[in-house]
Amino acid sequence: MMSFALVAAGCGGTSSSDDPTGAAAHTAGTGSPQSSAAPPGPASSAPAEPPASPGTTKTTAAGATAGSGSGSGSGSARCTAEGLTMSVRRADAGAGHLYYRLTFVNKSARSCTLNGFPGVSLIKRDGSVIGVPAKRDGASHGRTVIAPGKAANATLQTLNQHINGSGCWDRADYLRVYPPGSKEALTLRDPQLRICGDRFTTTSVGD
Repeated sequence: MMSFALVAAGCGGTSSSDDPTGAAAHTAGTGSPQSSAAPPGPASSAPAEPPASPGTTKTTAAGATAGSGSGSGSGSARCTAEGLTMSVRRADAGAGHLYYRLTFVNKSARSCTLNGFPGVSLIKRDGSVIGVPAKRDGASHGRTVIAPGKAANATLQTLNQHINGSGCWDRADYLRVYPPGSKEALTLRDPQLRICGDRFTTTSVGD
């Protein structure tokens, strides 16, 4: 698994609100907790310089809006960036498409809930965004309750190189993700994820 850090920069283009239908909560699948490091200092309103060393930390992004779902499901409070770790790995490919599994693990001592789409961006070392944030793919899965030590996932999608003839974006130094409903981001160093064909999407969080 990869390790993380946080940057103070908004990713509002991929935010969403609580599921207006009030869908019933469901329990997330299993997962392995990831290692974490101590949080960095307070964030400013300008994008913060990504850290020189890996780790999972949290930093408040001043004025940022991202993610969805601020309520609770089945008596569980919303998961916060502080209570989560994150990883990304290659999943099965098919028909010219590449998929990556984005996994959130609840490292807190209590169950928590995620509801909706994460805000996902590729980031350069200087803090600038590569391309555009991931667009939402499909409908929301509703509220997902994550027990302590368990995981929930979203799927990132792009295309194989040379599909659509549009080339690939620059390689990212970091993957920045706002969990649904959070104004604080998790950042994964050297995510080994490259976007091609101008297609970059994310599903909502589910099992």
